[in-house]
Amino acid sequence: MKLFDIIQSASSNLWRNKGRTILTIVAIFIGAFTISLTSGVNAGVNDYIDKQINGVGGEDQLMISPSTQSMGMPNNEPQEYNPEGTSNSDGDYMTDKDMTTIRGMSNISKVEPFHFLATDYVQGPNDKRLVFSAASQSDIHIDLEAGRQVSANANDYEINLAPEFVKALGFSSAKDALNKKVTLAVSSQATGKQELIEATIVGVRNVSLVQQGQSITSKALSDKIVATNEEGLPDSMKNNYTMSFATMKKNLSDKQITALKDQLEDKGYGSMTVEDEIGMIRQVVNAITGVLTMFGAIALLAASFGIINTLYMSVQDRTREIGLMKAMGMSGFKVFLTFSIEALLIGFWGGLLGIGGAVTAGHFLNELAVSTFLDGLTGFTLIQFSVPSMVIIILVIMLIAFLAGTFPANRAARLDPINALRYE
Repeated sequence: MKLFDIIQSASSNLWRNKGRTILTIVAIFIGAFTISLTSGVNAGVNDYIDKQINGVGGEDQLMISPSTQSMGMPNNEPQEYNPEGTSNSDGDYMTDKDMTTIRGMSNISKVEPFHFLATDYVQGPNDKRLVFSAASQSDIHIDLEAGRQVSANANDYEINLAPEFVKALGFSSAKDALNKKVTLAVSSQATGKQELIEATIVGVRNVSLVQQGQSITSKALSDKIVATNEEGLPDSMKNNYTMSFATMKKNLSDKQITALKDQLEDKGYGSMTVEDEIGMIRQVVNAITGVLTMFGAIALLAASFGIINTLYMSVQDRTREIGLMKAMGMSGFKVFLTFSIEALLIGFWGGLLGIGGAVTAGHFLNELAVSTFLDGLTGFTLIQFSVPSMVIIILVIMLIAFLAGTFPANRAARLDPINALRYE
């Protein structure tokens, strides 16, 4: 008896008692459905968190400030005054000397100061003047609803507009805002002289939980705003930064990143990765979906007992048939294989239907989420499925089914053909 014939026979035997088989498949369906849906939620939420991280600075970037206090880190110990200072920083600001110090540290490949861009207002087609918040961040992939990233060209005044400003400025949609002009009013901190700067909207951001309401400017526009803000100030008050973004070398280990943070702290700087800031959300999501996955695993465990029961009953019903096959020369291994394949088929169909049900439910849940509790969070797909994860789930379920089926399959393989033929 060839393998194909064994598979065909197992598939046929599986449906001799349809009620029993269907109930077992339903039990596996419940476990597969639960695990698939929770893994989809986990993938969707973590994907959105990754987008948020990339929009702030990415995994390879450190946010560095003059002291641990300004990073919001605990530092309850009184600090002794040091006229020399532990860093080049003056007070709550960083200077170009700090940039030079940080650039010279190991495992740092690039440092860019974070400019506070002070604008009076932004004005669009509807002539409304709105309070405006913007930042210039290079080497960051911004999650966009429409359009493209701001240009690195030194001459282009461009903006990735925050979604909150689209309709407020008079645009009907994100696509409608693309390539339209807005006017920024910027004043000198020293003289109060106001200058109007025209910029082009080249992209509209998706909603950001970390940088809500903040638009991103091109370097050229950022430099222009900073120059206008600092016009008339003494040199000692120019080029002062509240923080900087340092790009770490690629593929640093957690130990190396911790050592780098300690090195920065020794020099009087506070530092943290974006993952430090937003990682707690990821941990909570993973914990919740992990608990839900455990419920799915419990359902699969219960289903495995259903497989054992189903195949044991099948062995009992087909005892004389098994005896006849063995008497005609069928080996014990092929008998074992026949029942094992039946178990694999139960796992396969239960897993496939469970994943199919999860994908269908996920589609409707995503639509419901977008129109209700996730309304306004553009770029957030709550449930996401990937082919590799679905294949892994099916394979794991089939493995569980196979292991459960080994007990009755082994019993069938060990049957004595003479005693089996006498069975009533």
